[in-house]
Amino acid sequence: MPDIGRRDLLLLLIGLDNGDAREGLGGITRIQKLLYLLESEESIRPHGEGFKFEPYKAGPYSPRIYDDLEFLENLDYIRRSAEDERFEGATAPEKAEVDLSFEQLMGPEDLLASGSDEIAPTADSYEESRFYLTETGKRRMEELLADKKYRPFVDGIRKVKSRFSKYSLNDLLYYVYTRHPSMTTESEIKEKVLRRRPA
Repeated sequence: MPDIGRRDLLLLLIGLDNGDAREGLGGITRIQKLLYLLESEESIRPHGEGFKFEPYKAGPYSPRIYDDLEFLENLDYIRRSAEDERFEGATAPEKAEVDLSFEQLMGPEDLLASGSDEIAPTADSYEESRFYLTETGKRRMEELLADKKYRPFVDGIRKVKSRFSKYSLNDLLYYVYTRHPSMTTESEIKEKVLRRRPA
C-alpha cells in the first residue's frame, strides 16, 4: 500500500461522503474513534509513526489528532463550528476528550421511558466542534482523489464512514468498547458506555 500522511488521511475522513458537505464531521471524540477503527479494522494508517493510539479516558486516543486538526485549520483546509457555549473560552481543543464527563458527552443521566423498564434513548448532547472543508481543503481533497495511489485509503474511509455514519456517539463508543477492550483499560466512562447498550 502507498504512503499517506496523517493530515491528508484526516482531511479525507472529514471530506469524503458526508452527503451534504455543509454538515461536516463532528466532533473530536467521533473523529478519534473513526480514525482508530480505520487503523484497527481496515489496516488504514498513515506512514511513519501514525497516530499512536493509546487507552485513555474515553477509549482509544491520540493527542496527535488535535495538532493535525489545528495544522489543517491554520492552512485554511478546514474550519470548525463554534464550540458548545458551555465550554466557551476553553483553552484546550481536546476539552471534550480529556475533561468531559460521560453525562456531558452523552446527555443527562439515563431516564426510564414512562411506563417501562427500558432506558429511554437519548440523542448525543455534546458533539463538540464540527469540522468542514474550506474551498482550499476541497481542492486538496480533489488532488488526493485524482491520484490513483490513494484509492485504498479512499475506499477504506468510505467503508468505515458508511458503516458508522448512522451510529450515535453512544453506539459508536459501545462498538469500540466491546470490540477493542484493550483500548478501554484507562476509560473513566466504561461502565456507563457498556450499560447504555445501543437501541
